[in-house]
Amino acid sequence: MRIAQLQRPIMAAVSGVSRAASTTTIRQLQDVLGQLRIGTSNAVVEGRRHASVKSQGAYRIRDSSTIPKKLGAKKTGDSYVITGNIIYKQRGTKWHPGENCGMGRDHTIFALTSGYVKYYRDPALHPKRQYIGVVFKKEDTLPYPRHAMRKRRLNMIASPIPPPQPEPELSASGIPNQIVRQGYGRRPHPRDERIIRLRQDGSYAYSEESWRLGTLVRTEKRKMGSRRVAMKHRRRKTKAIALEMRAEREDKIARRKEALDARRAVRAKKMREYLERRKAEAANKKAAAPGGEMPPPGTVNPPPRAEV
Repeated sequence: MRIAQLQRPIMAAVSGVSRAASTTTIRQLQDVLGQLRIGTSNAVVEGRRHASVKSQGAYRIRDSSTIPKKLGAKKTGDSYVITGNIIYKQRGTKWHPGENCGMGRDHTIFALTSGYVKYYRDPALHPKRQYIGVVFKKEDTLPYPRHAMRKRRLNMIASPIPPPQPEPELSASGIPNQIVRQGYGRRPHPRDERIIRLRQDGSYAYSEESWRLGTLVRTEKRKMGSRRVAMKHRRRKTKAIALEMRAEREDKIARRKEALDARRAVRAKKMREYLERRKAEAANKKAAAPGGEMPPPGTVNPPPRAEV
C-alpha cells in the first residue's frame, strides 16, 4: 500500500487520538488503529479511481489527402452572370455549351457574355444532349427559332460619324497649307518624308506636327533576355545596316553614271552641231568662190571644245 493511500486513515486515527484523554496509552492507540481494519479489501483506504469522462464508440478518421472536386452547378436557371462566370463544373460532357457559352479543357462551362442562364435541349442540334446558354433578356427562351436573327451585345451606341471636311490646298493668303519634303537620294524611303503644315496663328510659318516629331525619337531598347537573343538582334541590325550601305553605294554609282551619260550626250550633241555647221560653211564657200577655189587658211572657225 502506498503512502498516499494511508493519508485518510492516519488523519482519522489522529483525530481519534486528539479526542482521547491526555493519558492515552500506546495500547489505546493500537485499539484505534485496529478498528480501522486496514487491508487490501477496503476500497475507501485504497482510493480506487473511477472514470470521470463518458466513453464513446470508435470513430473513423476522414482521409484528408484528397482534395474536394466541387463539381456541379454553380449558377441556377435565370441567374444573372457576367463574362467569365463559371456556370457548371463537370467531368465529361454531361452538359454542352450552348448560346453565348464556352467550354474549357476540363469541361467547365462558362459565360461568354453577360446575361441570364438557361438550361435547355435543342433537338435540331442533337436529340439527347443538354445545353446551357446565356440570353440577354430574362424572358427569352432557348433555343431560338430556326433562321432567327442573331442577337449580339456590342456595348456600343450608334452615332453618326461626320465625314472629314476637305481642307483647301491654299490658305486665305494664297500660300499652301501643307508641304511634303521628300527624302534624299534617287529613291527616297517613305519614312524620310516630312509633312509640314501651316500654322494657324497667322505667323505664315510652317511646323511639323507633334505626333510626327514623336516618331523620330528613339527610345532606349530593353535588355535582351539571353546572349542568344542579343546576338540574333545584333546580326539582324548588322545585316540591315549592310543593306542600307549597299543601297546608298548603288545609288551613288547610279547618280555618277547618269552624270557621265549626260556629259557624253552634251559633248556628242555639240560635236554633231559643229560638224553640221562645218559642212554647211564648206558648201557655202564652194558655191561662192569662183572656179571652185578653196578658201584661204585661217578663215574657217576652229571646232568648239567641250567643257568637262
